[in-house]
Formats: sequence, C-alpha cells, structure tokens
Amino acid sequence: MFNFGNIAEMMKQFKNIQENVKKAQEELRNEKILVEVGGGMIKITVNGMGEVLDLDIDESLLKPENKEMLTDLLISAMNEAQARSKEVMAEKMQEASGLPSNLGNLGGLF
Repeated sequence: MFNFGNIAEMMKQFKNIQENVKKAQEELRNEKILVEVGGGMIKITVNGMGEVLDLDIDESLLKPENKEMLTDLLISAMNEAQARSKEVMAEKMQEASGLPSNLGNLGGLF
C-alpha cells in the first residue's frame, strides 16, 4: 500500500528548502564582495548574485595612453568578481538546500 505520510513529509521538507533558498537569495542580494586588481587601481563591488554595485577606477588609468591597460584590468576585475560571487552563491544555496555538495546546484535549480 502507498504511504501518504511519506509524501506529506517530503512536501514539508521541500517547502522548508524553498523557504531557505528564498532567504539565502535575499542574503545574497545584500552580500558585498570587493575585488581589487592592479594593486587597487580598479575596485569593483558586486553582490552575491553577481550584480555590480560599485566601480572605482584610479584616475591615472583614464588617460588615453592607458586605454589597453584599463580594458585588461576591467576585464580581470569583472571576471574575478563574477567567479567570487558564484562561489558565495553556491555555498549559500548548498547551506539553504541542505543537499550534499556533490549534487551541485541540481542543474541550475538554485
């Protein structure tokens, strides 16, 4: 015979996971991750969702002769910020879901 109690318990656990994930997403939006490259010449702040919150560029990089260096540093800063925000997001979602880390993020569900 089919046990409906198990389904009810599973649904309750799933609802708890959903609530935890929503809470983690809110926390990620408020998380601030600062990345500095070029000895602090470029500073970029992102939240845990990878959204850029602030960008600070040293004035010396704004000269036309420094365009190539500025471009390289900006790309480096954005890539590092994105990678760090993904790490923070993965940790928060793993904590929120309570799932083993070897399951990853279940194909992007979180």
